[in-house]
Formats: sequence, structure tokens, C-alpha cells
Amino acid sequence: MRLVPTPPTFDDVWRFESLLRAFQRARRAKRGRGGEPAFYRDLEDNLLRLSAELRGRTFRPDPYRFFTLWNKKERLVSEASFRDRVVHHALVAALEPTFEARFIRHSYACRKGKGQHVAVQEARRLAGEFPYFLKMDVRHYFDCVSHDVLVGILADCGFDDGTLWLCRTLLANAVVPGLDPGLGLPIGNLTSQIWANVYLDTLDHHVRDERGVGAYLRYMDDMLAFGHDKESLWLLAADVSRFCRERLGLELKVKATVVAPVLEGVPWLGFRVFPGLVRVDGAGRRRFQKKLGASWRRAAVSPVTEDAEVSRGASMCGHLFQADSCALRRATLWRLDMRARRA
Repeated sequence: MRLVPTPPTFDDVWRFESLLRAFQRARRAKRGRGGEPAFYRDLEDNLLRLSAELRGRTFRPDPYRFFTLWNKKERLVSEASFRDRVVHHALVAALEPTFEARFIRHSYACRKGKGQHVAVQEARRLAGEFPYFLKMDVRHYFDCVSHDVLVGILADCGFDDGTLWLCRTLLANAVVPGLDPGLGLPIGNLTSQIWANVYLDTLDHHVRDERGVGAYLRYMDDMLAFGHDKESLWLLAADVSRFCRERLGLELKVKATVVAPVLEGVPWLGFRVFPGLVRVDGAGRRRFQKKLGASWRRAAVSPVTEDAEVSRGASMCGHLFQADSCALRRATLWRLDMRARRA
């Protein structure tokens, strides 16, 4: 049994040293852009002012900048100001140790040492041990998270008033266009990632501890369970649906709830998992070929561009190493090479 550490106090968030470490983490992705240069020019004054605002509870987040990205489907991304990103990092650094000790082993999204590739390999192992699987997905998950329910979960974990005040303040500013106030987490924020994991952690413990299901995996709102018969898996699906609806205000996607033999292939995180075999799914194959082709064309422009695109192409191929994809990678690279020779 893992020991849950004592929750940190709000002092661990607003202290200058905590904010300085948070700034160093925040600038890794924003060095030279997104407000980082201006914040860095007066770093000490900015951190001292931020520390005083947090300590006196006068801190107010800046408005988000919204833009749209397409990744399988259209997503509205919310970008916080650099100043607010520093606060997000400081808060997550305080929350994370407590929740890392609480999360179940098989929750894989946005966690150190976990991730998509580890989740795929665990599904591959379980597909070799069980004849049937259950696949579930939450409908419009990030849009449907209730702020009141989330704050209640955080309060039950023993965080002090200051930490809960900051969580409520950030959530009150998390107004996503088109959603009712009090609902939704802005996609693209560090706090949203950990809060989304925390929100469904209650479901994880219900499935594992109360239902006694050990062969259960979750990657954000994608859930996967394995069993020895279809009947027990359909009962589990009904129980999960009821728990989500009554306790969390969420609904499962009816069409995405599937019980089937593992021999048909388990659809999981862009792959098709079979006993002893992992394939890239159709959408993943098309996305890989399209992105690698675009990278190949950019690399042909100049030696400088080529250097950057080589590492990008290697990263795309590396992602497919999780599957038995040698033939796919070779065939794609061969076709690109033949086109270049004919050009």
C-alpha cells in the first residue's frame, strides 16, 4: 500500500523560490516568445509582485487567448499568459506529489514514466491474457467537467484554504466559449491536464477497489478493460456509465462503448492491439504518411531545413516503433524516395 504524502500548504505555491522554479519550467516551451522575454527582463520584480498577489489573494488571471487546432478533430485551444503559466506550474508542482501517490498504476496520461507508449504495451500484454475487451470513452470530456465537483474532490484530499482558493480562482477564469460558466476545462493548460486526471481518478478507484477489476487501463478519458466473458464486461460498462452520470455529471459515448473479442483487435490510442501484435490503425497510417511526406518536401528546400526535418522524421518513425510497423515505415520511405528521384 502506497503512503499518501501530507498535502502541501499554500506557502509552497506563493514563496519566491517556488515561483522561480516554476518560471524555469514555464520558459522551457516559451523561451523567446509568448511574453517570456518581457517577463524575464524584470524577473525579480515580476516574481516578487506575483508572490505578493498570491499571498494576499489579490491575484487575478489574465484572459485566455483562443485558437483552433486540428488533430483528428477540431479543438479549441486556450493559451494562458506567460505570467499565469508560471502560477500554473507552481500550483501543479504543489499538487502533483499528492495525486501521484493516489493515482492507480494504470492511469497513463500526462504522468512521468507513463504515457501513450507504456499504455499500448500494457494493453498488448493484457490482450494475450484475456479473450474479451471493453472499450469506453467519455462524451465531450473536457467540456463537461464540473468545477464544483472538481473543487469538492480537491477539498476531500486535504488541501488548505489557500490552495483551494487558487484552484477556484483559476477555474473561475476558465470560461471556454460556448460553454456554461462552471463547466469545462480549457484545453492546452498544465492545470487542466492534472485536473482532468484527478476528476476521473475517483472512477479509477471505484472500478479497481469497489468493483475489483484489475485489468483496467485509462488514458485521460479513454478507458479499456479486459475480461473472461462478455456479460461481466457489459455489466461493468453499465456500472461505469451510472457512476459517471450520477457522481461526475459525465456521459459515455454510446457508439464508442464496445465489447468484443481481442482477436478482432483492440482499438487503443491510435493503434490496433492483437494478442502478440500491434498495428497502426488506418487513421494513424494516413496521418504518418501525410506528415512524413510534408517533412520530406520541406527537407528538400535547403540544408538548414533538412537538418531540422531529419530529427522530426525520426521522431515520427520512433512513435511507430511501438507497433509492428517495419513494413509500413519502409514502404512509406521507399515511395518518398522514388518520388524524389523522379522529380
